[in-house]
Amino acid sequence: MTFDLVEEPWLPVERRNGSPDCLGLQQLLLEAHDIRRLSAETPTVTAALYRLVLAFAHRAYGPADSDTWAALWNGKFAQKQLDEYLSQHPGRFDLFDPERPFLQCPALATCEATGAAKLVPSRAVGNNVTLFDHTTARDRVALEPAEAARWLVTVHAYDPGGLKTPYTKVKSSERAPANLFGMVLVEGATLHETLLLNMPIYNPEWEQPEPTSPDDRPLWEADAPPDPEPDERSPLGWTDLLTWPSRRVLLLPHDDGAGVAVDKVVITPGTRLRGDLADIELMAAFRRPPRKARQKKREDFRAVRLDGRRGIWRHAEAFLLAGDEDTRRRPRPLDHIADLVESETIPEETVYTIRVFGQQLGSKGAVVESWAEEAVSAPVALLRARHAPVGPIIGQAVDFADQVAGALRDMDHDFCAAMQADRSVGIDLPYWTQLPQPFDEFLRALAEARRNGQPETDAIEEWARAVRKAATAVADRWAYGSPRKGRNLSEAGKQFGRFTGVLHHLTEVFAAKAMNYVEEEVSS
Repeated sequence: MTFDLVEEPWLPVERRNGSPDCLGLQQLLLEAHDIRRLSAETPTVTAALYRLVLAFAHRAYGPADSDTWAALWNGKFAQKQLDEYLSQHPGRFDLFDPERPFLQCPALATCEATGAAKLVPSRAVGNNVTLFDHTTARDRVALEPAEAARWLVTVHAYDPGGLKTPYTKVKSSERAPANLFGMVLVEGATLHETLLLNMPIYNPEWEQPEPTSPDDRPLWEADAPPDPEPDERSPLGWTDLLTWPSRRVLLLPHDDGAGVAVDKVVITPGTRLRGDLADIELMAAFRRPPRKARQKKREDFRAVRLDGRRGIWRHAEAFLLAGDEDTRRRPRPLDHIADLVESETIPEETVYTIRVFGQQLGSKGAVVESWAEEAVSAPVALLRARHAPVGPIIGQAVDFADQVAGALRDMDHDFCAAMQADRSVGIDLPYWTQLPQPFDEFLRALAEARRNGQPETDAIEEWARAVRKAATAVADRWAYGSPRKGRNLSEAGKQFGRFTGVLHHLTEVFAAKAMNYVEEEVSS
């Protein structure tokens, strides 16, 4: 049995014309200019596949310096370099190779296997069923090789942790590293652009990107399969981290005459990641909490993660803008893109998309509750705005939205307290869902003003109107959407009127604070 991931179709994509397709690693890169994006079963699978493809592309193409990067940007991924790389690592991409199965540990063959449903978080395991899947341990789940390969890659990146089958004694495992942050991908018009936008200069001999060492290599280039015993270490470099072996896995295929399928799997604890994530992870944004009064030591950086309720746009300042390295760090590829704009390799009027992928785990960390994928506009004119008022203005805009949401919740809270009634659940949810598109327009307007050397007044005013409109619509539905009588009606009107006053005050304060930054820059 064999399944060569270089040639066999296993990577789901969306073509530029919108049609779906499935490709092998080689065809994916050679036709990247004709592909829109990777598009797999779930956001986590898509994110994990992007990380693997980036590692593969780095090792085949570098780019070792700025000239090489520019040549790739203006051309295509060439067959020659790909053939040279693959010739150095023959057989390393076979999913079922008996000695070096791709991203697996063959020594686990002595362990007790479980059903292949263990690979897929949405599938039920044990004797329990889930809301979306009614498979139990007694049901046989068989995965086609392509599907099994995708989930294999995803397990290493996003496995939730908890107790696993021990190779000898160790059962416990930490959550896989990608669970700890929202994975940021800068998306261009084609997969070719997307890969290069997320591929900073890669030259291990020069220790680029930091902290890459000359020994860096992806998991499939290791001299031997992983040791079955779990361990702990620091990454050798960027491609090592992109293919981090957080689990030891072995797929067990069979061929019943109808074709090869994977119906058994062994998953045991793997390699724990040592080191501060803020120093080694390139595809994440980090923020340090403000220093509290009388606090001597600053808290560590915290990775920005997806909040399914409020939206990733609220962290646009951390994702987009260069700033004080002591308080926030944006994803490293954005620094590279800012340099490309500075050198006029990328036009300043270009607008890319930032896609953020994440997974939400349960309180005990061993169960996947949800996964998500969100997007926000990334005008490259903002990526260069190091000393402009853009950062504070974006910060004020997000604070304004937060304060208005708080006013909506206070309206409902005070009404329920007066009426001795139960509070509404998620009164502000419809409000948040209305804001991503206006915020995208706000960012584009800021970038346009920046490029034209104009004040950001129009963008500020338009954002204020959008927030007021969204909040007023929610408050109106709250006040008039259900029948009210007597004291209930009177109290609702009272709280609605109070909210209207608070909203007007918050709008004035936001406009004044934001305009202060504009006026300070004009005067300077």
